[in-house]
Amino acid sequence: MDDLLLRKRKVETELRKALDGGTGIRLAYQPVFASNGKTILGAEALIRWGHDVHGTLPAAQFIAIAEERGMIGQLGAWVLQEACRFAVRTDLPWLAVNVSPLQLRDAGFPEQVASILADTGLAPQRLQFEITESVLLDNSDASRAALATLRQLGVGIVLDDFGTGYSSLSYLRRHAIDKLKIDRSFVRLLDGDGNSAAIVKALIDLAMALGVDVTAEGVETEAQKVLLVAMGCRQLQGYFLSPPLEPVQLLGLSGLTSPDEVEPTAARA
Repeated sequence: MDDLLLRKRKVETELRKALDGGTGIRLAYQPVFASNGKTILGAEALIRWGHDVHGTLPAAQFIAIAEERGMIGQLGAWVLQEACRFAVRTDLPWLAVNVSPLQLRDAGFPEQVASILADTGLAPQRLQFEITESVLLDNSDASRAALATLRQLGVGIVLDDFGTGYSSLSYLRRHAIDKLKIDRSFVRLLDGDGNSAAIVKALIDLAMALGVDVTAEGVETEAQKVLLVAMGCRQLQGYFLSPPLEPVQLLGLSGLTSPDEVEPTAARA
């Protein structure tokens, strides 16, 4: 336990240095494709940290430490600033950023988002926030107010990993979600599991009934892609289509803008 605590403190200290202008922390971007597998509809920003000593640290690990040590606000602001600065220099229709439940409980979060959008010049309609079902289950006044304010700004709200938690239709209707993302654990089993196929089809039908978009994440085979498209899914994300990319790689793949117009994120980290 002492070793674990020391490691957490060390990661916390070095993460603070990285956010204050050190090196190693950066964003990668995984595109989301239309059903033809070629047209890029948008992208998801994913944080990466290549540590000089520990190597590449799993995002879930240092994000959990940031939440535990009261740093998630600073880390989230850095991610949002970098993502918006990248997106505004491209023709990406939208860019999705993951948001911690702790950020949504901060009464000042919507104001911070509005300020970053104004500073970077990114239209709110081009920004999406991916949240987990725990945010809906939390059902706090602060989270509800934050989601409502963000939607009033024009920011889209996406429910990530849908199907793995405990969300009910009442939660979905109450919070007015704009998009559902089907968890990769269901998509992974599509190739040979009839039960998983039935569940995925039901989730897609539910999204259609609610009048919201639906994205299938974790698409890794041609067979999965074909099945999802046949079920009516029109947004696909996964390694079969593209892994997370460096900013310049994404621009080269999509032809969204000239690569030399965008300063790589890692160079500013």
